[in-house]
Amino acid sequence: MALNKKSLLNRVLVGIVIFIIMIGMILLNVFLPNYVKDNGKWEGFISGRAINSFLIGALILLSVIEMRRALGRDRIPDCFSWLLWLYGVGLMPAYVLFGFVGILFFSLIVFIASVVTALVHNRADSLIYIAFMLVYPGLFMSTLLYLNRSAATNIYAENSDMYPYLENDIWVYINKILGELSTARQTNLLPLNAIALSFVFAVSTFTDMFAYFVGSLFGKRKLCPEISPHKTLEGAIGGLFGGMLGSFVVYVVFDWTHFFGYGTQFGLTFSGLGLSTLNTVLTYVIIGLFGSVATQIGDLVASMVKRYCGIKDYSRLLGEHGGIIDRFDGIMFNSVLVSFVFMFIL
Repeated sequence: MALNKKSLLNRVLVGIVIFIIMIGMILLNVFLPNYVKDNGKWEGFISGRAINSFLIGALILLSVIEMRRALGRDRIPDCFSWLLWLYGVGLMPAYVLFGFVGILFFSLIVFIASVVTALVHNRADSLIYIAFMLVYPGLFMSTLLYLNRSAATNIYAENSDMYPYLENDIWVYINKILGELSTARQTNLLPLNAIALSFVFAVSTFTDMFAYFVGSLFGKRKLCPEISPHKTLEGAIGGLFGGMLGSFVVYVVFDWTHFFGYGTQFGLTFSGLGLSTLNTVLTYVIIGLFGSVATQIGDLVASMVKRYCGIKDYSRLLGEHGGIIDRFDGIMFNSVLVSFVFMFIL
């Protein structure tokens, strides 16, 4: 596949904008954490994670709208529209208030309401598409909320390794009004939210970049020609190396150089994790390698759905570069993998 200079320029420009936004989200979690000061007082009302949760919530809503558009009104008639809007708007506050369990139960409630709507309008055929949308992009995109760690935190033990970094922002005030919620680690990722988002963004970005360049310059053997005719086996292999390089960049910033100057609490060498050097290296390798695989699978799934729906892009929000799902297809799948690593392995 020849390297198209115009396509390359467009890809680079949009990539730069997306990259700046991603870096900004990470920096918000690092430099606006609302941690406890030396005098023991909480600082601030709006934190980086609160700002990011609103941003991710907007991305979730846009992705749900795009998938609704892609599937079309023949598959999902207008009688279901209000439920899909409710779902897109409600995922973020459901997570903020009740953690990922809140996401699951909210999804079940929306699906039950969809079943009732299908019974009233005799559209049982639409339920399979509704269920698909609740999972993809709904639950997939919601894992970004977990990695951003936007659940309210109620851990007050001053001898905890994480205590100095717990936040007292707007979500905690809302939580106090509603009463104490779960403080399980499954709903809290402090102070590791910055590195968690970094893994998702860096591994996915480097995977896409290396897969594109290697595939454009050296690609000969088609990977999945019926789904994505331009993707090659050589590009996929290049993407694997790119993913591991992205993971290495995260290691250099957070664990090797301690670039942000806060010691080791933002990296996987954080004392609260108690990871050995070997386990730390293995974690980086797992996220880099398997995160790249997840990213490329996500890209293929998005292409498969587009072909099924007979569309070129999910929307024109980003002009010639498509919509939110077109840009976050690989990130969604990688986010699920990284969430699994932080929830069950670390």
